[in-house]
Amino acid sequence: MTNWLASINYITGKVGGIRKLILILMAALLGVTILLDVLVVEKIFDPLGYLYIALGTLAILYGIYPLYTSRRLVGYYWERASQNRLAVAGLAFILFLILLALIGPFFTTDPTATNFEEKNIPPLGFTIEESVYHPETQQSISKTITGSGKHPLGTDNKGRDLLAMIVSGARISLQVGLLATGIAVALGTLIGVTSAYLGGKIDNILMRFTDIMMTFPFFLLLVFIVFIFGPNLAFIVLVIGLTGWTGTARLVRSETLSLRTREFIMAAKALGASDSRIILAHLVPNVISLIIVIATLSIPGVILAEAGLSFIGLGDPSVTSWGMVLRAGQQNLDTAWWVAVAPGVMLFLTVLAFNFM
Repeated sequence: MTNWLASINYITGKVGGIRKLILILMAALLGVTILLDVLVVEKIFDPLGYLYIALGTLAILYGIYPLYTSRRLVGYYWERASQNRLAVAGLAFILFLILLALIGPFFTTDPTATNFEEKNIPPLGFTIEESVYHPETQQSISKTITGSGKHPLGTDNKGRDLLAMIVSGARISLQVGLLATGIAVALGTLIGVTSAYLGGKIDNILMRFTDIMMTFPFFLLLVFIVFIFGPNLAFIVLVIGLTGWTGTARLVRSETLSLRTREFIMAAKALGASDSRIILAHLVPNVISLIIVIATLSIPGVILAEAGLSFIGLGDPSVTSWGMVLRAGQQNLDTAWWVAVAPGVMLFLTVLAFNFM
């Protein structure tokens, strides 16, 4: 047992600490899993599953772990944040949204299941008058439709349960928001820190490339790429992530410029630390607070971008997102106003909650 622990300590010392060792092990595990997915018929994970694992590992190692080791500082910031009622309300709604996305599917029906006999049922507590064609009299008669507890938020013109679609949309919005923001923030952080630390020609090249990327209208670029390559949820996440990093790179670079001449960086250089170790072990952890703020403010924009793509018909047709429900609702505003109102309210509250934080 002692020899085994000594071996582990020796290995972690060689690779630069336990955090770097975990990164190497997770990268190797992902590589083996992807190889198995290529070689075997039955898939182990879908593309979004790999993104969850990779970004989750980075979040734990560079987000949760540093917070755990600085619990007094976390307590100080929480005490300050708890005095802001809007921030607490925003956090409470986001936690509610996460619970809705996680456990909601177990208590709702299939959001894609149609039942034309129950179409256009209003929400619970509402009543509408609908004209129905009577085959015997060959005339249209007025029929009163009352909301029921079976469909608390009502149904659309195909009889699909709106509550189930809202739950599905919450899951899709959180998936896209968290994963795409994670990709954009990780890429922007790496580019920003590297550019500021190395300086010179590398800084000029990376920043000029960033300037070029920032000249393209973000949403129009998304529409153009998705229109050419086709709507797929995993692809949409990648496109948003790979095109939305420019603001992060700029802000992180500015912060890193003030850090690279600090004493702890100079001491690491004097001790012979490599550039990669200084960037990953010293600079990135010291810009985490800025990264958290950037991510919190970026998630609403990403959610709205996905909803916008779905609303104009460029969303993944195999999933039920809030944008897709909005698209279906705006086509029947005169007969089923609630179909557009429910996802619109959820989008509004979600964006507001993240901005309050």
